[in-house]
Amino acid sequence: MSNLYKIGSETKNTIKKFRTSTARANSIKALSIKIEPKPSYEIVIDEDEQEELDVMEDLTELAEILPDNSPRFLLTAYPMTTKDGIKQTPLVLIYWKPMTVVSQEWKMLYAGALEMIRNECGTFKLLEVSSGLEDDSDVDELREQLKSC
Repeated sequence: MSNLYKIGSETKNTIKKFRTSTARANSIKALSIKIEPKPSYEIVIDEDEQEELDVMEDLTELAEILPDNSPRFLLTAYPMTTKDGIKQTPLVLIYWKPMTVVSQEWKMLYAGALEMIRNECGTFKLLEVSSGLEDDSDVDELREQLKSC
């Protein structure tokens, strides 16, 4: 199945640059990764969403930025302070799969690419978000999940 997907060198370099540039980030940072439709199935950075993600200040904005009809992967740097007072910025891969995605093809494509993306992003921490984050309680739950990573 991995032969179905392609990750270009530009996308790999962008992911690598994101990983190193966010190590000491003071605010949330995210990189939107999508799969191009047939025939290429190339894994790329979504430039349109990225412009909005670059100025995002809080998780509540994700619902407005990300599509409600298509899955995405978000490589996320979430700065936090541990109980011991140590500042950390862990990298977490968020698998955005809102319940309103009706295409079984897209669901299967993203599920099939998940491990490939995890390996490329170099993170073992994965959160699946299917709520759409419309409610404050959904956003709070995501915050708690990020803090526990």
